[in-house]
Amino acid sequence: MKVLKNSLALLLILAVLTAFVYMILGFLIGNGEHSHTESTGLKTVKKVKVKKQHLSLVALGDSLTQGVGDPTAEGGYVNLIKERLQKKQDVSVQTQNFGKAGDRSDQILTRLEQQTVFQQRLEKADVIVMTVGGNDLMQVLQQNFSLLTTNELASAMPGAQKRYAQNLQRLLTKVRSYNNKAPIFLFSVYNPFYVYFPSFTQLQQYTDEWNKTAASLAAKEKKVYPVNISQKLSEGQYQGKTAQLKQTTLTDLNTVNTTQLDKILKNQKEKNKYLSASDHFHPNLRGYGYMTDRLYAAMLTHKTTWLLQKGETSR
Repeated sequence: MKVLKNSLALLLILAVLTAFVYMILGFLIGNGEHSHTESTGLKTVKKVKVKKQHLSLVALGDSLTQGVGDPTAEGGYVNLIKERLQKKQDVSVQTQNFGKAGDRSDQILTRLEQQTVFQQRLEKADVIVMTVGGNDLMQVLQQNFSLLTTNELASAMPGAQKRYAQNLQRLLTKVRSYNNKAPIFLFSVYNPFYVYFPSFTQLQQYTDEWNKTAASLAAKEKKVYPVNISQKLSEGQYQGKTAQLKQTTLTDLNTVNTTQLDKILKNQKEKNKYLSASDHFHPNLRGYGYMTDRLYAAMLTHKTTWLLQKGETSR
């Protein structure tokens, strides 16, 4: 009898525990379904990147941005990159060209500081492109032409490079004061005299050093990307064919002055098919096409900095 009572008591305890467990489970399951309903009843907003439909591209600099040498007179690479972007990326592009022939880095900076429209266009730019440094280098070479064939210019170049670096830094800082978001694509300089004087390596050496100065500054800045055009525009169709080029070179730079050099170039047919036959210095349409190719490639590499913008999607 006692055993029976103990068994009944045990069964009763098990029944109570079972009921309690089911009650707890029911409570938990019920709450879970309610929570899920609330979650699915609200739209989830997700932050995404969407492609821009309109772009503003501002170009600033010297004659290469102005488009000197372009036989179509449509603005060189500035017009060509606009057409490329509209065709390849299916976006509308508005360009502003603030290139001025002959300007050095300090002169470009002065224009920016003085021109309100220049400043306003920069503020709204999605992409900024710059050509700068060529006239800075040419000024040094022209002022020291008699030293080109000696080692004396080598001692003067470090000081000139330092001044250029300071001017370029001031220009980049000023540009960033108006727009700190848009990427800046910075073209290199090139040596337009290479095909005429391939044996005179100092010219190319100084050109390379100038480009290293700019590249070094760009590496320290946020979203400033070098676009190197030096080798192709310097060597033209003779790229990688220095020996062949030297056989066609008739002029020794050691024997001429600046006046004679100017006459020699004017009387020669253009040897570099990427440069203008009228001045042997600026790119022709093929040259500007190459600049556009290099610029577009650099832009694609960094397209997240200019082609996409913040958007939202709900689900």
